[in-house]
Amino acid sequence: MADRINTFISFIFHPLLMPSMTFLILFWLMPDLIKPLTLVTLPFLFITTFLIPLLSISMLKFSGSISSFKLENRRERIMPFSFVSIFYGLTTYLFVFKIQVNETIAIILVSTTVLILALTVITFWVKISIHAAGMSGVVGYFLVFGLKFPNSQAIYVLLVLLVAAGLVMSARLQLNAHSPREILAGTVTGLGICFSSLYWFV
Repeated sequence: MADRINTFISFIFHPLLMPSMTFLILFWLMPDLIKPLTLVTLPFLFITTFLIPLLSISMLKFSGSISSFKLENRRERIMPFSFVSIFYGLTTYLFVFKIQVNETIAIILVSTTVLILALTVITFWVKISIHAAGMSGVVGYFLVFGLKFPNSQAIYVLLVLLVAAGLVMSARLQLNAHSPREILAGTVTGLGICFSSLYWFV
């Protein structure tokens, strides 16, 4: 039962869902901040940052390039992560240069892509928790929003995200998917890149 709960937590807070979750919360919390993104463009973001990368990973699984969707083997992670980096890079280019989103959205998209690239490079040598990096990245973004917009409700969202991040990291540990060191490495990488990017450039 515990494993099922932890697996469910890992799934609903899947790293590929973090961009969609971030912008969905911002749309609800501070819609003016993410214009020109609307409910019409948000599904497109979901398709390019979740469905298409997930489809590419599925193709790798069915072709035998990876043995499991869980990507437990470090070396098997390199190819899927590389594909995801490319998809996120293309999405960032499309939204920044074609749709011409505002500076805040652009920085979130660029820093998310940089984070994925950094995780891919790190994976060449050591295994790192992508779940921890993804959740910590979102926490980093809303920590900045809480500091820069103290009158908004970002601080309350941040508290919820901190609890969610704790649940995700605990779930990954209990599933024996990662060691505490790998969780810590993911946390530091995600929080460091996403917080510093948004804090210094917005």
